[in-house]
Amino acid sequence: MIKKVLKIAFQVLIICAIYFAGNFISRLISDFIVIPGNIIGMVILLILLSTNAMKLSLIEETGNFMLKYMGFFFVPLIAGLMESYKLIADSIVQILIILTVSCILVMFVSSKVTDILISSMEGSTND
Repeated sequence: MIKKVLKIAFQVLIICAIYFAGNFISRLISDFIVIPGNIIGMVILLILLSTNAMKLSLIEETGNFMLKYMGFFFVPLIAGLMESYKLIADSIVQILIILTVSCILVMFVSSKVTDILISSMEGSTND
């Protein structure tokens, strides 16, 4: 039991370290270009996993947990949005249009990237 708790704590620590590294880099480059630290952190994580500098097994259990309960992490965001409704009430139509278009665009690009990756993986296994 204690071993599992320590393993999960270590995985959370790795994810937090990558997140804080992304925020640190974001602050360093903020004079030149503004990129949110969490985005930089995700890119760092992608690079580490893609280059096998970090094995997926190091964060897999905690990552799966976070993915499983991702909706729960949006509850504070939605609650905050409901409180500030008066601030965005005048722009609600524009916001809904932007959200709809960006959602469709993200789904389209994600599906195309997935198709390309699956095709390239199938091509490499046939060789």
